[in-house]
Amino acid sequence: MTRQVMSDEMSSERAEAWIRQVGGVVFHNKRSEDVDNAWVAVVRTPPSNGKTGKIILAFGQSMEDATCAAEAQWDEIWSDLSSVH
Repeated sequence: MTRQVMSDEMSSERAEAWIRQVGGVVFHNKRSEDVDNAWVAVVRTPPSNGKTGKIILAFGQSMEDATCAAEAQWDEIWSDLSSVH
């Protein structure tokens, strides 16, 4: 289950810092007619338990929205992994 996230939860500075910290990237499709998905954050989680990392694709109306959505997915993946142990 993915929670709804909004950019007011994350400042531009925090979004940029988090993306750098996890080695992710954010793309802006200026030609997109779908403004809800014009920004895309791409993040790979580190490998865990001998398995390769997962790719997270998160979309948003802004860089902050996309990054916040990626962080929520990241947290969910790590929460699920830690509950298994």
